[in-house]
Amino acid sequence: MKLKNLIMMGLSSSLLFACNNVNNKDNNDENKQAHFLSSDFDTTVTLGNDFYQYTNGGWMNAHPIPGEKSRLNTFDVLNDENLERLKEIVETAQNSNAPIGSNKQKIGDFYALAMDTAKRDQEGISPIQSILDDIKKQSYNLQDSAFAQYIAYHHLHLGNPFFASACTPDAKNSSMNIAELWQEGIGLPNRDYYFDESTKGKEIIEGYKNMIAKYLQLLGGENCKQRAEAIYNFEKELASLMNTKVENRDPQKTYNKMSYDELKTFIPDFNWEAYFSSFPVKPAEITIGQPRFFKGVFPLIKQTDINVLNDYLTFCTINHLASYLSQDYMLTKFEFYSKQLGGVTELKPLWKRSLDMVQGRLGQPLGQLFVEKHFSENAKNRMIDLIEELRIAFGQRIDNLSWMSDSTKLQAKDKLAAITVKVGYPDVWEDYSNATVDKSLSLVENYINLTYFHSMKEMREVGKPVDKNKWYMTPQTVNAYYNPLSNEIVFPAGILQEPFFYAEGDDAVNYGAIGVVIGHEMTHGFDDQGRQFDKDGNLHDWWTSADAERFKQVAEKIKNRFSKVNVIDSLYCNGDLTLGENIADLGGLNIAHQAFLNTLKENEPEKLIDGQTYDQRFLYAYSRIWAGNYRDEYLRQQVITDPHANGKYRVNVQVPMLDFFYSAFGIAETDSMYVKPEDRIVIW
Repeated sequence: MKLKNLIMMGLSSSLLFACNNVNNKDNNDENKQAHFLSSDFDTTVTLGNDFYQYTNGGWMNAHPIPGEKSRLNTFDVLNDENLERLKEIVETAQNSNAPIGSNKQKIGDFYALAMDTAKRDQEGISPIQSILDDIKKQSYNLQDSAFAQYIAYHHLHLGNPFFASACTPDAKNSSMNIAELWQEGIGLPNRDYYFDESTKGKEIIEGYKNMIAKYLQLLGGENCKQRAEAIYNFEKELASLMNTKVENRDPQKTYNKMSYDELKTFIPDFNWEAYFSSFPVKPAEITIGQPRFFKGVFPLIKQTDINVLNDYLTFCTINHLASYLSQDYMLTKFEFYSKQLGGVTELKPLWKRSLDMVQGRLGQPLGQLFVEKHFSENAKNRMIDLIEELRIAFGQRIDNLSWMSDSTKLQAKDKLAAITVKVGYPDVWEDYSNATVDKSLSLVENYINLTYFHSMKEMREVGKPVDKNKWYMTPQTVNAYYNPLSNEIVFPAGILQEPFFYAEGDDAVNYGAIGVVIGHEMTHGFDDQGRQFDKDGNLHDWWTSADAERFKQVAEKIKNRFSKVNVIDSLYCNGDLTLGENIADLGGLNIAHQAFLNTLKENEPEKLIDGQTYDQRFLYAYSRIWAGNYRDEYLRQQVITDPHANGKYRVNVQVPMLDFFYSAFGIAETDSMYVKPEDRIVIW
């Protein structure tokens, strides 16, 4: 199954938290601060009616969304600080006259090319004209070796028209890599957009068609609107063959393993021999993510007019590369994806866009420079200590579960004990010596060459043992993840900094923020997806049938609660899509609170900080990490595409499940957030 579809990406699509010093502090130090400014609260609302607004309303009023963003939350603030640090690093590299072939030379020269918009405007489409010319020469005969090799060229150098291939750990033999085929080939963010009959959905579809037509016009084409309509209709047919995002969350459905010879029998229409001849390794075995899609995509190509297929491949190429071309192509893409879909009103500054490009193709070499300058080994060591405290607390909660049998508890604790922890940066840096950046070439040519370097590096691993040192995020990334195929939690250096961990704050605040983050990542190993993998990362059922059924019953309650949340207009939270993240949030809260309680000394009297109790500070800290403002367009897209619920509901739906919320704030039955004790959900 596609690894990026399976990896649980932190608390959010852009998770941020921090840690400079963790634990080993005196909880009763009267000089400590709770780090919550009165101006950040909104006391005009009743806490028991809207805890999120009460905690964060003042902060949100003080942090309007800038024109270049579709949202601004506390996470984005830290990300912006990191970008300033990275800017200094790339500008230093740019001006360093570093030796050819060094990481600094590659980073500096690629950044310089990205910043030179005048050069890109002068070049226009010329750097990729030969690629566009080759599209017109294709036969679209599925048995034609030249056509199959051309599709392979696209998959290795450019985007993924028609379908995608990758290298991934074998879900049922997770120590070995296997080749994978996955549904792909549409330009809208999700297959569901093609079937949205709402007024807003129709507006988005029209905007998408207009973007396609504008690309064709820029290429000097005629009848561009009609051709754009035909491209869209072809993509809609592709979308109709695809699994939904919810279906792709089921690791059993997306694991369909066969031998190479069986693939050629299962899908005989395409010349797989020619296709894989372009790859460094011909796979002995393959897994297919969506068999129905692959049964349908090649007959669809057969029945589609060759002119439509030419236009489709041309559009895929231009749309994939638009950000690296002249400004007319870049702005065309911006108008739809950023403005219409995201509600953004202005471009990011050029340096930020250029830095995004560097991070996209040279992220780990840049991360190596970032770590050298901005990472504290003390933060790493303290983080590891805190993780072990959360692991102990999780084990305690497993012991006390009423719905799980003793035999399954033993298996769960074995898996918990086996979770690998990665903090800061890789123990072994990836080798980029064969990656080249040539200033005599255009930006887009260098991008294509770097993409090919990454593709070949990945595909060389097919059939080989999994590299356990590999990271799926760069060290400077402001995020974290759980990988079920290796049963590991990973916290890059980019997030291990203030303000999401307070060096002078008390434990209640830190456990409510970063402690919940750690508990969240651990819980992903036991959510509706992660629970299906054993301690070694294999897709293997280690549950008794009765325990699995009881788990599903509790998970169904969580799903139903979120499915009732009206996010915007007539769009409701997708309880199925967000189930794993919602389970992880609830688990993270309970586990982190248990770990915090473990730090308290027996019979020690509680002392207030800023008039706040332990539990109040813990809950304020949790709510505060979700403070944010969001454009309506962002909220709509989040509901359709994101497995994370919006932060407001990750507070207001989750916190009422906690008994200590009621005692901490005196929540009464008359408060709208009140949930009867028998209806409060506990899963981990």
